Amino acid sequence: MVHFAEISQEQFLSEYWQKKPLVIRNALPGFVNALTPDELAGLSMEEEIESRIVFETPKKAPYWHLKRGPFLAKDFKKLPSSHWTLLVQGVDRFLPEVNAMLDSFNFIPQWRIDDVMISYAAKEGSVGPHYDNYDVFLYQAKGRRKWLLTTKYCNENNYLANVELRIMKEFQIEEEYLLDEGDMLYLPPHVGHYGIARSEDCMTYSFGYRSYQGRELWDSFAEYLAEKGQASYYRDPNWSNIVGASELPQQAWQNAKRLMQQILDDETLFKSWFGCFVTDLDQQAEALLPAIDDEATDFGDFLNELLHCQELIRNPVSRFAYQEEKEEPFISLYINGSQWDVRQVSKELVKLVANSRILSSQELTPYIQTEPNQHFLYQLWSRQWLEFSEP
Repeated sequence: MVHFAEISQEQFLSEYWQKKPLVIRNALPGFVNALTPDELAGLSMEEEIESRIVFETPKKAPYWHLKRGPFLAKDFKKLPSSHWTLLVQGVDRFLPEVNAMLDSFNFIPQWRIDDVMISYAAKEGSVGPHYDNYDVFLYQAKGRRKWLLTTKYCNENNYLANVELRIMKEFQIEEEYLLDEGDMLYLPPHVGHYGIARSEDCMTYSFGYRSYQGRELWDSFAEYLAEKGQASYYRDPNWSNIVGASELPQQAWQNAKRLMQQILDDETLFKSWFGCFVTDLDQQAEALLPAIDDEATDFGDFLNELLHCQELIRNPVSRFAYQEEKEEPFISLYINGSQWDVRQVSKELVKLVANSRILSSQELTPYIQTEPNQHFLYQLWSRQWLEFSEP
């Protein structure tokens, strides 16, 4: 877990989360860097991994430049000795060691996390002053970085023109921090930040969370209703009081509003949609999700392996969430944008699978004696959302 030395976890959630920045010294005791700078550069050469290099020319306009990966070895040989940063997105989806680090942040629901980005910066390297629309923890894994923060002018009109990056034009410094190895900075949405590498080798892990635009929610909900074939129809008001042939009376739009409100008030429908929405995968994750193995081991062989395995490992791309209910089915499960029928499955097993990145044989043993539980695990395994660990 994150080591909140001077405040409690509860205090962080009530006073800082989505409210104000916080520097956390020695945030992840026992942290071991998952990869070297050269290995990070190697990831940026892979076709399926999103990467980019940001470099700055302080004395030559337009000052900030962006180059997108995948890169070649020769691209790194051409880089200057300072003022550049390599950023690699979604590293948690490729390296189990990085994925395991997410357990340190389980005080926020797992379905809220977006991905882990890792950056390497030469001295004075930066991506420029900017703000994000999401929460992020910035962990200093190697070297030192200075952070300048502001809450001023964090709006869509404050950007440098003719620059591919979203660089803030006005940046009025309100706070300044120097982070050493092991320190971490939490930033809520819409706080301007400008991180500058103060050492030759500077590596930062960015644990970013999802942000949901209101329009995104509406679009998703409308699509969900269409898929469900929701049959609710608008009804006309009494037309006896209209004066003009094209008049749009208040009662007409109020009837439309009432119909939409009735749909929103259907809690069963709304909860089901939201569970699907928050577990839906982004485009990159969807492409990385394994295809269903039509030639997978049959159920009997799977069960035999399950009884003798050391552990099951959850696919790092998959996204799980559940809701406990007061009435049957008592628990609802959502995986990768779909709701699963778990009415016959042990509630505690559903929670265990959804909450755990690694399932040990000791944890599974109490639940694998019943056929519904066995078939539940088999379905997840056949989709490669759960995998047996290597011997």
